[in-house]
Amino acid sequence: MNTVDSSPALSEPVRTALRLVIVGSLLLAVLYILRPFLPSLLWSAFIVISVWPGLAWLRQRFRWNRLACTLLLASMLIGVLIGPLLTGITALVTHGETLVTDIKAAVEKIPDEPPAMLADLPLVGSGLAKQWREAVNDTQSLRTRLAPKLQKGSHWLLQQIGSIGTLFLQLLLVVVFSLVFYVNGTTLDALTERIAHRIGGAQALQARDQARQAIRSVALGVVLTAIIQSALALLGLLLIGVPLAVLITFICFLLAIAQIGAALPLLVVAGWLYWGQGETGWALFMAGWGLLVVGGLDNILRPLLITRGIRMPLTLVFTGVIGGLLAFGLIGVFLGPTLVAIAHTLLLAWLQESSNPEPPVPATPQ
Repeated sequence: MNTVDSSPALSEPVRTALRLVIVGSLLLAVLYILRPFLPSLLWSAFIVISVWPGLAWLRQRFRWNRLACTLLLASMLIGVLIGPLLTGITALVTHGETLVTDIKAAVEKIPDEPPAMLADLPLVGSGLAKQWREAVNDTQSLRTRLAPKLQKGSHWLLQQIGSIGTLFLQLLLVVVFSLVFYVNGTTLDALTERIAHRIGGAQALQARDQARQAIRSVALGVVLTAIIQSALALLGLLLIGVPLAVLITFICFLLAIAQIGAALPLLVVAGWLYWGQGETGWALFMAGWGLLVVGGLDNILRPLLITRGIRMPLTLVFTGVIGGLLAFGLIGVFLGPTLVAIAHTLLLAWLQESSNPEPPVPATPQ
């Protein structure tokens, strides 16, 4: 005897809603599980996408297999990420107390009268000189207020060395994930191609390629410019013989990546040379080197490198870099232009599709 299922059948919209809820819940659960590793995964993805043409060049130029090229690039990544960090920690541990003493000595040597060149500045010189004298002649003088704060800040910086293990672990994860992405890059590229084609067809594939090119352009423009600026900063610091030159160079590199400016630490060094060491000539040289050479290079080289190979207005690229930095932190330097490139490509594809509608199908004669 056959039994007839009398339960009501689910309608198609209900089935679709259930599928979306299940898939969305699964994706949220996966993201929650991967949340501790997301920064390292994103950094690794950006690094591998940026350096992938270099991997292809190595394989073609030296006829090496993928594993050998991957190990070479991973070793270079370790040197770039972990090497400066360890060097900076060693420099802080070795010269930390000397740095605190020099800061206090520089604060104590701040003169009661402002420099003549400050007072001679047009429009604002007299006001700045007046504020200088008021701050120094206050009942609680400028030196008395600044010295404890600077000393406290320096000791706080030294205490942060104890929490450097977390940063070291994140950098190590970046290296490991990059190694995995290098080895499986072809498979992952084919997977992203299938996913993009499944989601949006040709428009999604074009957006994927544009996002990849945006990452490489930003890496070429921002990162390469920051490396060259840091090298020039290190050259100037070594020429003068400034202590902690490697650490200051690493700070210049980070500030250049963060779009704050690699010249700022050099201006601080120039102030230290002027007030702390009494080296007026070297102070002027360092200020000019930082503003004209290191800082000026940023305005010339970076736009030229970013615009190579990317089909997107330069204004949008810079908007993505700055906006991504403000929204997501340092990783937003790459994430911002990537999202802007995807949106820009999809918008253009949609406008082109709407301006070229499909011709109507002619009616079949009866």
